[in-house]
Amino acid sequence: MKLFNIDDIRQFWSTDPRFINQFKPNQITKFKPYSKYPTCYKDVTFWLNNDKFSENDFFEVVRSVSGDLAESC
Repeated sequence: MKLFNIDDIRQFWSTDPRFINQFKPNQITKFKPYSKYPTCYKDVTFWLNNDKFSENDFFEVVRSVSGDLAESC
């Protein structure tokens, strides 16, 4: 773990290609951390004109538009 700069032993059981592809046989390379969540190419950005933002109001709008397609993380 120290040699490869890996801080969590559970990484050794990972099947995630982002982990596995960092290492080659007979070669010592330092581990480069990555997000624990998979890549998502869809994103939502919005701008508020005031500071009276309520997460619950936002979630209500999302649920009303998407129905069962949206879920919380």
